[in-house]
Amino acid sequence: MNRAWTLNVSVRSVEREPFWYAPQTPWQIQGQGFRVKFHTNRAIDLLAQDRLLVTVGEEGTANWAAFIGTVVECEPDSLLLYTSPQYEAQLMDIRRLEREFSPLASILGAQHVIETLGYFPPFHYDEITDVQLETVQNIQSLSLVLTHNADQEWEQQVHFHFEHIQQEMFSPVEASNVCLQLSFTYAADQIRVNLDAVSGFSATFLCSTIHIQFH
Repeated sequence: MNRAWTLNVSVRSVEREPFWYAPQTPWQIQGQGFRVKFHTNRAIDLLAQDRLLVTVGEEGTANWAAFIGTVVECEPDSLLLYTSPQYEAQLMDIRRLEREFSPLASILGAQHVIETLGYFPPFHYDEITDVQLETVQNIQSLSLVLTHNADQEWEQQVHFHFEHIQQEMFSPVEASNVCLQLSFTYAADQIRVNLDAVSGFSATFLCSTIHIQFH
C-alpha cells in the first residue's frame, strides 16, 4: 500500500474531536480534528499521517471544492481528519478521498519520526545545513540535512537520503538555505519531491526510495 488510492464516500456525520501531537512528550500540543463517519462499499484503508486530497460537492457546480487533509486516525468506517477549520462546513459533502502520499508506507524511517514528533512535519522554515548530490554508475542520489525546530527549546538534526534521482530542477546552494516546505506526491511508480525554499537551495525531482533518520 504505497501508491495513490481513491475512495468514493457518503458522509453520515461530522463532529469536532481534539487530538494531541506527541502526547508522550513535554511539548505536546493540542490540535483540532474532525471525526468524519462514512457510508462506503469497502474498508477505509489508510494510515496515520497519510496526506489526502478531499473533494466535496458535484464537479462543475458552485459547491465543488478540493482541499488537503491529513489522517490522524483511521477506523473501518470513519476518519479523524486534520484540515483547515475553514472547510468544516463542507465536510458533510465529501464525495471522494484520494491519497496523495503516505509517509509510513513510502519513507523508510518515517515511523520513528512520527513516534517522536507526533506527526510527519512539512519542515516549514527549517535550515538546510548540508546538501550532497552524488552520481555512482550513472545513478544519482541526494542527501539533505535539516535542523528541525520541534519547539522553541528543542532542535533535531534530520537526515534525508533520496535514491535514484531523476533531476528536474535544482537551484544553487547558498550561504543561507531555508526550507519553506518539503512535500511528496506519487507519480506512477515513483515519488515526486518538491522542496520549496525561503532562501537558497530548492529542488523538484523524482526518486524511487526515501530514507529519513535523526542524527
